[in-house]
Amino acid sequence: PMIGRSQVAPAGLGGNEQLFVGATLSDFDPDYGWQRLYGVGAYADYNLSPKWGIEGEARFYRFNQLADIHEDSYVIGPKYNYHRKRYTLYGKGLIGLGRFNFPNNVAHGSYFAVALGGGLDYRLTRRMYVRGEYEYQIWPGFVGPPDPQPIPLQVRPNGLTPNGFSVGFAYRFF
Repeated sequence: PMIGRSQVAPAGLGGNEQLFVGATLSDFDPDYGWQRLYGVGAYADYNLSPKWGIEGEARFYRFNQLADIHEDSYVIGPKYNYHRKRYTLYGKGLIGLGRFNFPNNVAHGSYFAVALGGGLDYRLTRRMYVRGEYEYQIWPGFVGPPDPQPIPLQVRPNGLTPNGFSVGFAYRFF
């Protein structure tokens, strides 16, 4: 009798895509005034490969307001991942829109925003992850009334740079 053995080549590359959807709590310095803002956010990560993906996020810094000053941001862009056992270190560079509400609701504005960040995702279970990250935003076109900080009182010629820390949880769909 004849015994045959064969091996089939893979039909194609791929199958490494992953989709994560999560929520965060943030502690941010709005870079306007002296009051820190706390907020909530949502994000989605679509990883095209184990190393590269796309992240989109929306953040709403609405808690601990002083004189109704608050900020929101909506950004999207590339993300690089480095996996090690249950840990994933990542860095991201996102662009989008920042919205600012001026003191006592006298005005609000929308500005181009860049968000640079990085952090750590830790796998709790097969589908649940916890996240800790730092994000630095740059709103280069921000102009407005003088900053309420006592020294110096001036319009910001170089824009606004909100930044802070977030923690959150995510669910991996696939």
